[in-house]
Amino acid sequence: MGVVRIDDKLEKQIEELIKKDENKYRYPSKTTFLNILIHERMLEIDKKTKKR
Repeated sequence: MGVVRIDDKLEKQIEELIKKDENKYRYPSKTTFLNILIHERMLEIDKKTKKR
């Protein structure tokens, strides 16, 4: 597993988002949040490239 450095401002925004009650179970950590977000985006990209 690799380490990825993200912008400090972005990290604070992520922390605020995952602390909200409606998000605390879906995104229990920054790592989980980023993994889910990246996975969803990669699926979108994959669908777009298959349509071409």
